[in-house]
Amino acid sequence: PIVMLYPETDERSVEAVKRGFHITITGLDQYEAIRELVGKEAPINYFVKVESGMNRYGMNPDEVEAAVESKDTRSHSHLMGITTNLADSNGNNSLLAKRQVENFKHVMESIKKNSQNGLFYSLESSGILWKNKKTDGSLVRVGHLLYGLVPGGGVSADLKPVMTVKSRLAEIHNVKSGEGVGYGFSFIAPRDSKVATIPMGYADGYPWALSNKGCVLVRGAKAPVVGRICMDAFMIDVTDIAGCAEGDEVVVLGQMNSLKIDAHELGQLSGSFSYEILSRWSRRLPRIYL
Repeated sequence: PIVMLYPETDERSVEAVKRGFHITITGLDQYEAIRELVGKEAPINYFVKVESGMNRYGMNPDEVEAAVESKDTRSHSHLMGITTNLADSNGNNSLLAKRQVENFKHVMESIKKNSQNGLFYSLESSGILWKNKKTDGSLVRVGHLLYGLVPGGGVSADLKPVMTVKSRLAEIHNVKSGEGVGYGFSFIAPRDSKVATIPMGYADGYPWALSNKGCVLVRGAKAPVVGRICMDAFMIDVTDIAGCAEGDEVVVLGQMNSLKIDAHELGQLSGSFSYEILSRWSRRLPRIYL
């Protein structure tokens, strides 16, 4: 089954239920509204999210117990499990994170005492699983690990990055020393240079913050970004890369020969982090699944 991890509008939740999706409930009012709208048309398979201390989404523990107790009296609804989100997703075991785990475990124990068996419990993500090598629940919501990345950075022989973003060299220009490149001329060529244009920009998901900071891989070498990232293009300096030609493959994220650019690197350079890098690529980029 496909589980919708976050709450939607009542109307979208009803549509999801009718299509066989499992939904996540974060409030009793939300549950009652969806139950009323669905009626007997379809079973409601749902998870309940607990507010364990992050103060984002979720029911308070006493509400969770009320939602669980209502399960047996509503034959068309099926409670599948209980979830929460931990603020310390990298598993650093801070005091606040430990309190969250304790709060969630209290709910788990209370539910089990009320004979609600066979439910799934989920509180960890990739970072905590990777660091602690164990889980306090029965389901783990992995993200980074699915992409073959070590949560929080680092390298492991057990993981291989699976996501690559590629483009090509669209044009190559001879730029004289002292000439500018891109909007605002934020880059002035310090020497006679060859500057190539890549047909990808911030509208495609390449961070504007990488202007004059980022780099890509061309012909097995790193080429620095020069000038500002445009909406639909950005430029790189290929002066020192022999044999560059229009149409050459460009690796924006991924590996070429022995060199690589990973999401952690792009995240640090852009003042963000790898989670955003992995999720920001727009629908304008064709996807190829292997």
